Amino acid sequence: MIGEINNEHTRQDIVDAQSLGLDAFALNFNQFATWSNNTVEFLFMNADNLGFGLFFSFDMAPGYFTDPSQYAGFLQQYMARTSYYKYNGKPLVSTFGSEGVSNDQWASFKSAVGDVVIIPGFYQGISSDSLFSNRPILDGVFNWNSWSYPEAGKTAVSTADDQAYMAAARSAGKLFMMGMSTLQFKHIDGSQNWYRRGEENLEYRIGQVLEMQPDMLELQTWNDAGESHYMGNIWDEPMTGSPIHTYVDGYSHTGYWQILPAFIQAWKRGDTTTANILPTNGRAMQGAFWHHTLLVNADCGLDTMGKPQEIVNAEDAVSGVILVARGQSNLVGVVNVGQTELGKLNLVEGYNKFKFGGLTAGKVTVEVWDGSTMIGGGYAPIEVSSSGSTCNYNFQVVGFPS
Repeated sequence: MIGEINNEHTRQDIVDAQSLGLDAFALNFNQFATWSNNTVEFLFMNADNLGFGLFFSFDMAPGYFTDPSQYAGFLQQYMARTSYYKYNGKPLVSTFGSEGVSNDQWASFKSAVGDVVIIPGFYQGISSDSLFSNRPILDGVFNWNSWSYPEAGKTAVSTADDQAYMAAARSAGKLFMMGMSTLQFKHIDGSQNWYRRGEENLEYRIGQVLEMQPDMLELQTWNDAGESHYMGNIWDEPMTGSPIHTYVDGYSHTGYWQILPAFIQAWKRGDTTTANILPTNGRAMQGAFWHHTLLVNADCGLDTMGKPQEIVNAEDAVSGVILVARGQSNLVGVVNVGQTELGKLNLVEGYNKFKFGGLTAGKVTVEVWDGSTMIGGGYAPIEVSSSGSTCNYNFQVVGFPS
């Protein structure tokens, strides 16, 4: 999401993304304002200089753009930039929403801007059967829903929507973009207080993406941090005066960076399983773990907003991924809270995902042992609590070895 970010910070975001192996940013743009236009210009200037890609994902959710014609002229200002991301030589354009945009509206848009690849991001559940028969002008589709639906309860993230959209795309000779993310937790006001399950999500999605082999992949994050699925830096500028600070300050998610590069390399190789996702740090192991720092049944009664209704789908658990180098055997991962062992995992070469329940108040640690020798681990800086002044169900993310 385009927030107000200064020149130096946009450059740093690009540098960090390149170090992870990413090719481009999707710029979720929802309004023409001085701050948003400035951020876009900073991004393109730095992307031009650094050799990075950018493309627009125009926000067509209720309250924002209603017709592609509204942003056609703005898009044309940037399509010729060297950094504008192209798919098979054509500029890529995406959206958040736009389920109600007609084929004629998209056709008019293409006539205005030229030969572009249009892959809208749908989140409201368009029937895959009529997706392209009613919109033949589209070049593909992006399934936004990369989290379990609240009504699914405590279940792992499903690929049912992805499978349906990809089948429709393949049948029509179109493209399919798949998404992957972590959790959704938003806690701003009474109308923006929700939770979409992060348990059994990212660590499952990695394998799902490799198995399905979509045409494109998008890591879904908002850089203003408001929905807690950020994977990069958190800058102060877009959160000025915002209650977002109450649940993201001190909750860095850069621990994900310990596992993302190995996955991105596997994706770019065309791997169809997680078997060859190996450490990239030159060491025997590498990983990350994540968990809530407030127990599901905790007392946070001083927070007048209260807990999100969907918090019933959250779990008192520690989840994570441990990557093990070739030739390493007999390694064991041990997860503790305080002095209590939550579980242990016999590790294999490559990709190891885990989730251990029974989390209680205390400090979470994950250590990898080779016999009686501890070879590395991660240590959560914020202790899990049974009460809090804020009903904060963001994830604490810890990369390791520390």
